[in-house]
Amino acid sequence: MEKDKQEKLTFEERFERLMESFERERKLREESAVAAEKRGADLDRRIKEVNQQIGGISESNGDMAEETIFNSLERDMTFAGIKFDDIEKNVQVVDTEKLKTLTELDIIMRNGDALAIIESKYKVRKKDVRELIFNKLNLVKQYYPKLANYKIILGVGGMSFDDDAIEEANENGVGIIKVVGDKVEYYTEKIKIY
Repeated sequence: MEKDKQEKLTFEERFERLMESFERERKLREESAVAAEKRGADLDRRIKEVNQQIGGISESNGDMAEETIFNSLERDMTFAGIKFDDIEKNVQVVDTEKLKTLTELDIIMRNGDALAIIESKYKVRKKDVRELIFNKLNLVKQYYPKLANYKIILGVGGMSFDDDAIEEANENGVGIIKVVGDKVEYYTEKIKIY
């Protein structure tokens, strides 16, 4: 009997039920899309938070490496067999005409005729060595011409080194400073004067 009733629906009634079904499906899709969008926004927010935490850890590790290397150099005031009178960290190289900071030198050491420029990282990569040699050193020479008569030596320091970073440093006469546990080791036998 029920079956007979269903078969006797008019075309308009069947069409109306079909439209109602389509409308229910559309609403479900919209609700699902809104829920997916909320989940996506929540995921984006969580990813951003994790990236900030990782960035903070990385920055802290870099600061720790720089501080350890700085303290070791400051204690002895010697690098590559040269005795220095002064040491500073986070020295800005500034274009005084444009009043613009061009780069920052992590650590510098000076005496009357020598300057040591030392880049420190948590993990030293080949690009860090190249940046020191081909960018930072050139900016120092360009913007501080009074240093032209100074013997300039370079060093890279860190808690970890990529193999190609060590190779790049050795090939270019850049000293290596390794933080190993609570000790700092210096490898300066291949250092050259720039």
